[in-house]
Amino acid sequence: MKRTYAVAGMMEWNVLIPAGRSTVRVHFSGGTVTGYGVSPATYTTENPAVMHLIEASFWYRSGKIKRLEQ
Repeated sequence: MKRTYAVAGMMEWNVLIPAGRSTVRVHFSGGTVTGYGVSPATYTTENPAVMHLIEASFWYRSGKIKRLEQ
């Protein structure tokens, strides 16, 4: 099962998500700002461990990272 996450207002964003004693780097990319509108930077994964880390992170809980419905 694939999930896509988005960060509004960003063209690219590297976030370090704590995972125990380590961190996982998640790279959001592909965001655009044009005269027609804004597309958020996105990250897509099929890895359930990465999905869990993202959804348990501060940035997801605070609303900075959102899950896109597919």
